[in-house]
Amino acid sequence: MSKVIAVWGTPGSGKTTFAAKLASSLNMGGKGKSIHSAIAVFPDFTAPVVPTIFPNKKSDELFSLGSVLQKPDLTKNLIVSNTIFIKDRTNLGFLGYTAGENRFSYAEYTRDKADAFLDCITGVSEYVVVDCSSNPEDNMLTMATLERADIAIRLLSPDLKGLSYHLSQTPIYIRFGYMKDDCIQAINVTTPEYQYSAADMKGHFGKVEYIVPYSQTLKEQYMQGTLTETTKDKKYTSAVEAIRERVVKV
Repeated sequence: MSKVIAVWGTPGSGKTTFAAKLASSLNMGGKGKSIHSAIAVFPDFTAPVVPTIFPNKKSDELFSLGSVLQKPDLTKNLIVSNTIFIKDRTNLGFLGYTAGENRFSYAEYTRDKADAFLDCITGVSEYVVVDCSSNPEDNMLTMATLERADIAIRLLSPDLKGLSYHLSQTPIYIRFGYMKDDCIQAINVTTPEYQYSAADMKGHFGKVEYIVPYSQTLKEQYMQGTLTETTKDKKYTSAVEAIRERVVKV
């Protein structure tokens, strides 16, 4: 049975990078080789993700989530043909908006279309990891994902801005049903200066189950456009693997 995993949280908390690495980890299944199908979906059209994950690919090698959502009828073949799959790991894919696209590039889609998309893509992949927008009200696919996800992982930033956002927005997300009782909260350290403050900040966010450490190796992969490759940082990889194991058990 397929699972939809929502990755969301504080702006700037590293959701996109984490979503990509979680999808890769689910694909490998802890076995060191590609054994499960996993697709990472990036519905944010304010800062398209595809060019940041694949900066070295030619434009004709890239496809857009927008072109999928504008079709009157969604099919598995349509999703597969617009997903960017990784060489030598053909069951690991990425689907999002590409360079130059924004909310006006395509016609607005409805909640019914967002639901139909989730129904269809779960027929394609065992795991669907959605990198949700920090503000669900601004993105229909994010809204649908948070309401329907089998598991939600909320990433937190261990700094004062992240804490302020958490205290301000959490009551709203609970009221609208986006944040459920079984939501997993994890602190994701994206800069080295907050590496040692993460443990101290943990108590201010309520129940935090994981701390994903800062990784210089990961940052280098991001800058080089090699995020789809294995990260050789044992501490970072161990944290992602722990969350993967939790996801699999749900």
